[in-house]
Order: sequence, then C-alpha cells, then structure tokens
Amino acid sequence: MELPFLLHNGIKIKPGVLGENALLLEFESDSLEIIHSLAELIEGRFMEGIVDVIPAYQSLAIVFKKEIWNHNILLIELEKLTENNTSQSNTKHVFEVPVCYDLGIDWDEMVNHTGLLKNEIIELHSTKVYIVAMMGFIPGFVFLSGLDEKLSAPRKSSPRTEIPSGSVGIGGNQTGIYSLESPGGWNIIGKTPNSFFDISQNPPTKLKAGDQIKFKPISKKEFYGE
Repeated sequence: MELPFLLHNGIKIKPGVLGENALLLEFESDSLEIIHSLAELIEGRFMEGIVDVIPAYQSLAIVFKKEIWNHNILLIELEKLTENNTSQSNTKHVFEVPVCYDLGIDWDEMVNHTGLLKNEIIELHSTKVYIVAMMGFIPGFVFLSGLDEKLSAPRKSSPRTEIPSGSVGIGGNQTGIYSLESPGGWNIIGKTPNSFFDISQNPPTKLKAGDQIKFKPISKKEFYGE
C-alpha cells in the first residue's frame, strides 16, 4: 500500500503499514521531540478506537481497532489533527530517581573504557537531566537520551543472563533503567530502589516518553532504608 507523506512542524513523516491494524510513522533524524509531541497530541484527543501509541527514537506506531479505522482514514484524521497544531507541549514531568552507585557491578569496565575515575563518572552521570526517549525492550524498561558522550561505552559482547530489576546501566550512547529482572548486556553502574513497572497498577508505569529524569546519588544505607 502506497501512503502519502505527512508534514508535522516542518518535519517530513513517512507513513507505512505495520500489520492490518497498525500504522508506522517514520521520521527524519533528530525528531525525538516532534515524535513525543505528536504522541501526546494523539493521546490527548482520546481518539476512539486507538489502542496504543508507541514512540521510538525515529518512529511512532499507532495501533487501532480495524472495525473503526483503516490506514488511509487514520492518516486523514492525523492530518486534520496536526495541521493547526504547531506548538510544542511545555508540560514536562521531572522525576528524581535515587541511585546507589556503589551497587554497580561494571565499574572496572567503565573506568577502563572511559579513562575516567569512578567519582568522575558518577558526577557526569548524575548531573544531567535525561529525556525518556522510549519504553521497551521489556515492560517498563526506560531508555534515556542525553548521556554525556564521555560516558559512552559499548554493550557487552556476552550479555548476562540475569540483570536485577532497578539496575541502572549504560549501553552505547544511552543510559537506562531495568524495570524487571532480565537478561542484558549494558554496563551496570548502580541500582535504584524505585520500581518502574507494576502490573497491578493502571497504568503499570508512571513514566512516559518525553518525561525527564534526574539521578540522585544515595548510599547503601539509604538504598536499604537503614
């Protein structure tokens, strides 16, 4: 199916079919803020028959009920929704996340790769304000953009079979938080006592793409509530 291009805030968007009940919008590079803005705009309208809106680094997936929508009709509605909306949302939720960096398990690798001391890495990592770029690869995993390039470190060639929930890691030019225990190949530099996914809650996570996070170093005693 050939779908027309869309424009949002001057950014060209390439629509595509992602299965019979999902639309994929692909964006030009450096469009993360636009993606978050459009996702918020769609969610804010509570459009009937829209099942989910899923932002990623350069795309936005929209899952819909095929009894109500098809790809072309949804595109027409999106054009109407965005043509008179050129402003960015100013509402940014900032979450302070405590991290015990002494519970990191990959400090030797991080120090060797970056050439920085542990306290220098902690200082650089905890003084930045990060943007929640997207959620995945497991439920509630938090991908954060804004990592200082001095802290960029490659993922492990042999991932661990178990990373504890709450682990804070660095993989490539990203930092993130493991919401659940899972396999993983990121360099773990700390752990937070906060939970970022609870299946008993609705929604199961308080975070969403576009929110901001600031890490706060804490001691082991603070982590364990002593």
